[in-house]
Amino acid sequence: MSGGLLGGKPLVTVERTTPPGMRVEKFPDAFQQNVPGYTIYGIFWIVSLLAGSVLQEKRDGTFRRLLVAPMNRAVMLAGKLLPYYIINLIQLVIMLGASSLLFGMSLGHSPAGLVVVSLAAAATATGLGMLVSALAHTEAQVGGLTVLLLLTMSALGGCFVPCFMMPDWLKTIGLITPYAWALDAYQDLLVRGYGLQEILPKVGALVAFAGVFFGIGVWRFRFE
Repeated sequence: MSGGLLGGKPLVTVERTTPPGMRVEKFPDAFQQNVPGYTIYGIFWIVSLLAGSVLQEKRDGTFRRLLVAPMNRAVMLAGKLLPYYIINLIQLVIMLGASSLLFGMSLGHSPAGLVVVSLAAAATATGLGMLVSALAHTEAQVGGLTVLLLLTMSALGGCFVPCFMMPDWLKTIGLITPYAWALDAYQDLLVRGYGLQEILPKVGALVAFAGVFFGIGVWRFRFE
């Protein structure tokens, strides 16, 4: 912006600059909010499928028969989770890939960042499935616990309403959910152009959630 001219040259020139080390806050558009938001919301519904499958195998006596195998119980349960983990990764690839190919949504500048966040988010969802399968004993309990946990965490984590529209106290509460960390990590990549190194703390939070869910699930799991 300039004010006045002297020999064709401006007397005053004003430039807007960003201080070194400071990033300008960017907000997601409709695609950047809804695509990762509903993708995260969707992958966590694997909890219901996984817990229902485990409950059925308990009834059939599958886990009791597996107890005779010379295998650590945590390894045994991790093997049970692996197919659901792969399903979640496929969902993530389809949702993000379709959004990019069909609607031209930018996937950022860090493919490695997208891969790492997706691996961590899928692990967290399957870990929560392990926890629910350990706590629930009937189909009704699986359904009720799944709906209560997933809808509550989705709302608090910003999947339905953008976090930047929430009051500060609600955003702080949302940090107790893995949804908030996963969504923010995706938006760091898609909206703000961050790289892998900058999202590692949020990936670490997701890995911690996954470890806690799986650890408590193994501890509380009953093979009978």
